[in-house]
Amino acid sequence: MKKYTYKNNKSFNLINYICGFLTVFLLVFLASFITCTGTVQAKTLKIKYNGKTVSYKGKQIVSYVDNKKAKTDGTKGIKLNKTVLVSYKDVFKKKCGIKTTYNKSTGKLTFKAYGKTVKLKVGSKKATVNGKKKTLKQAPVKVRYIKKKKTKVLVPAKILANAFGYTYVYSSSKQKLSLVSPYLIYYNKDWHIYNKYFGGLVYDNITMDMSYMPAMSINGNVMIPAEQVLKDIMGLDYQYDATSGVISVKALEHSLKMNLNSAAAQLDDSQQVNLSTAPLIVKRKDTGAESIMIPACDVINLLGYYYDWNSSLNIVTIHTKTYFSWKASLGEYDTSVYKNSVTGVNATYDLNNKSIVITANMEKVINQEDITVTDNISLDRTLAFEIPYTKNLINNSDYTINGKTIYSVSLSQNEALSASAKLVITFNNPSVDYKYEIKDNMIIITVAEEVSTDYAIRLNRPDTVQFADITTQDDYMNNRFYIYIPGNHVDYYAANKISVNSKTVQNTGISYNSSTDLTEIVVNTTKLQGYKIVSLGTVIGIIVDNPNNVYENIVVLDPGHGGKDPGAQSNGVNESDLNLTILYNCAKEYFDSPESNIKAYWTRTDDTFISLANRAAYAQTIGADMFISLHMNSSTSSSAKGTEVYYSAANNKTSDRGFSSYKLASACINNLIPNLGTTKRGVKTANYYVIKNNTVPAVLIELGFITNGSDFQMLTNAEKQQIAAKSIFDAAVSIFSK
Repeated sequence: MKKYTYKNNKSFNLINYICGFLTVFLLVFLASFITCTGTVQAKTLKIKYNGKTVSYKGKQIVSYVDNKKAKTDGTKGIKLNKTVLVSYKDVFKKKCGIKTTYNKSTGKLTFKAYGKTVKLKVGSKKATVNGKKKTLKQAPVKVRYIKKKKTKVLVPAKILANAFGYTYVYSSSKQKLSLVSPYLIYYNKDWHIYNKYFGGLVYDNITMDMSYMPAMSINGNVMIPAEQVLKDIMGLDYQYDATSGVISVKALEHSLKMNLNSAAAQLDDSQQVNLSTAPLIVKRKDTGAESIMIPACDVINLLGYYYDWNSSLNIVTIHTKTYFSWKASLGEYDTSVYKNSVTGVNATYDLNNKSIVITANMEKVINQEDITVTDNISLDRTLAFEIPYTKNLINNSDYTINGKTIYSVSLSQNEALSASAKLVITFNNPSVDYKYEIKDNMIIITVAEEVSTDYAIRLNRPDTVQFADITTQDDYMNNRFYIYIPGNHVDYYAANKISVNSKTVQNTGISYNSSTDLTEIVVNTTKLQGYKIVSLGTVIGIIVDNPNNVYENIVVLDPGHGGKDPGAQSNGVNESDLNLTILYNCAKEYFDSPESNIKAYWTRTDDTFISLANRAAYAQTIGADMFISLHMNSSTSSSAKGTEVYYSAANNKTSDRGFSSYKLASACINNLIPNLGTTKRGVKTANYYVIKNNTVPAVLIELGFITNGSDFQMLTNAEKQQIAAKSIFDAAVSIFSK
């Protein structure tokens, strides 16, 4: 250091002085910047309430309704006792449009909208919501904003938002209250909050666009828009007289007259019937769309159609029972030319066997040798039945079905060819399966609805068995599945051999189980395969392929731990057992139900140890769309409780199916919390192996704390376990249906 001269030291001191000055300046600047940027939080608000003037330093809240800021004359909401308070007049009366009265002398506030009433009083924690008494954490207050010279009555925002169906979101960091209007429909001269399902519709196997007005639950009934469904979709003769309120509809077999706002109806101009609920004019507030809504089950069944409601998927299914029914108009013909006559032809849908049945009725008995059948296999495949010396008493008739397999049916007279009657069926697909039989004076043609392409297995269906009675069981853990047919048909299948056309089908076996009275057909495959059985009339076709080529929606369900790894333990209960009970024993009731459109595969179905790597790889092995792992939490603190769902940020890309791990986690938490009533710990990120190292959107559910008393009771309660399983199923359904 001695080598420095005086000049050097002087320069050094000058540099130190400059650096010190800049440091002080920078600190002052940063302090000012922080103060400026934090103005909203740090700024003191001088207000007067409850007879006292105070310097309020808490949150100053801005309110938004449907993303539009509420005008508050420069005043803002405040937070007292952890309760968000906002101006009743600015937010709920003016911005939300809720009918509100305020008595200045008594301090009483009354809010009315959508058939609901809320009563509050300034300075009182007692409230009434639809006649039920409630106790508030914070009473409404009258606040004087000193600087703005404004007085506002502030009310607890959350209780009003919940009462009138608004979605309530408060951001503490942004000091922002967001309210989203409820979905509203108007009927019976009032607006109603609608928070149930929006149903779709499938007509004759085709999914219809219901965006204008969906199926809805009104008065406990599934309601559908009358004109849209009956006229536009089903093509029926539909009329509505706005003056009288009479709704008239004519189908092939029946006619029905209904009256607006009345459950009384008239079937076929003579029979009086009562609908489960009256037709209503319903208007949507969001789009302004308006429709006459009718009770779906009653009307569809009365008109002679098949009706079904899938409560899991919220889908109305309507299917034709009778496509057409032609009857003879003339009864006389030249018997020297004609030996027989066609007196009627009808086409119906066989729901059990999923096939279209066309029946031609003759005046006299006919035999196989009396007819000529021509099956023209071409691009426009046709099936023709020529009946020589037969008079067509119906005259020329034709009907367009335009279904999956049949395009049209026609009946004509061909005088040039032995004065024959000719019945022609034109197909939409050359690969159809059909059968026909001659029975007394009838020709019965059965056409399978499904197209018979790429069936790995074909087996005959015994005449005494309905297709709907045949069940299956997937034993994918052992690369096999079972088909169960009611009755003893071992001898039948000895005579009618099962046809196999697949390299992945190793072999089949047939046996009879006397205890269940079922013929069991086992199909062994060389690897894990998906399968689907299809009715082809008297033949059953079985598709066998990789799961993702068979099933539309596939989920892997992973009950955590197992075998040598029991997981967390409490009161003699293993986490691994709880995971298996809920996610397999309970959940399979929903995932494996006939109504489910989700195929589930489990990583384990018993108390077996499965490595984390094998669990994570399972989704890719079967071509799954999502992965859900179930676990129970534990803590050294017995007070820790609640439900949380994890996803990995490293595996959060939106999949080809249009959802991410985060969206799946959100769906799980949103279904579990309200149904179980557990504490919401939220959606969180973590790099647990099974969710990080997965090829599909994956989540890990920590359902509750096995070490917490109340959570433990919930986790070990059979009813709550069933609710948890159903909630996980509903979460998967909601994701796949978007």
